[in-house]
Amino acid sequence: MQKTVVRSLFAAVTAGALLTASAVSMAASDSASSDITLSFTPTIEITRVDNLGIANPTLGTDAIGSEDFCVGGLGFSTYSITFASNDGENDTEFSLTDDGTNHVPYSVGFDNSLSGTFNTVTAGDALQDQSRNASSCGSSDNARFQVTVANSDWENATILNGTSYSDTLLITVASE
Repeated sequence: MQKTVVRSLFAAVTAGALLTASAVSMAASDSASSDITLSFTPTIEITRVDNLGIANPTLGTDAIGSEDFCVGGLGFSTYSITFASNDGENDTEFSLTDDGTNHVPYSVGFDNSLSGTFNTVTAGDALQDQSRNASSCGSSDNARFQVTVANSDWENATILNGTSYSDTLLITVASE
């Protein structure tokens, strides 16, 4: 009887070992991968550009005014900005006009911050490689432009006889 118990025990242990080995060798596996991409469609905005009025400049000085605004966007790190005069003339000059008879030239400067120096721009030429300072404009400004009418251009009898000279300054931003 001892032989039978030993044989049964041996048979059970062997069967268990074989079953375990079979289960391990019969297991199947597979794998797959997923590439994950986070992307942004480039978007750009320019906000809070208000009208600029320069009234009653001091005699003997340049007439100067500036305006703060915001440039923001996603999907790019630099942008270009272009200023153009929409005075009704087919020219590349910045010019204020009364009724189209008299013209007063002006210059434009751009600062890609609120505290730096103004870089003089040429009408219609893009200033490139401007760093994007905000992803959205929310309620704060991050850039500014300045308009300067030289004293020698506005302080003369013809211009001083007029009352108001105006232009529409078109500002265009583009992601790079």
